[in-house]
Amino acid sequence: MRILKNGLALAALLVSLQGSAQVPEDGLTSRELGIRLDVPSSQAELIARGEAVYQYWCNTCHGPEMLKPGTAALAIKYRGELPAALTERTDMVPEFVELMVREGISMMPFFRPTEVSDADLYALTAYLTSNSGD
Repeated sequence: MRILKNGLALAALLVSLQGSAQVPEDGLTSRELGIRLDVPSSQAELIARGEAVYQYWCNTCHGPEMLKPGTAALAIKYRGELPAALTERTDMVPEFVELMVREGISMMPFFRPTEVSDADLYALTAYLTSNSGD
């Protein structure tokens, strides 16, 4: 009987969530950050959106503090030859950022387009390569 109750509760939850998976007219989907499905029209908006995506998805592991696991791992890997903090790098290229986000590497997970949309990945790439001077 308990299994049946749990199964019914799960089914009711799934039915109630069906409507929340639809993309509203403004193109946003997530409650916290919102997944952009369109690319911002100006370069300033693009960089600002990229920074927001970075703060939401990347900063936890790749923030400037050496206690962040991604930053600490890069500090060990690069041994001072390159900055460990991604936002301080001047050698980032779009293809590399896109590959790392979509494929992941080592302990870094990959991010699906349902988590980081193609538009948000484009903005993130613009933000992380903005120091490169290209």
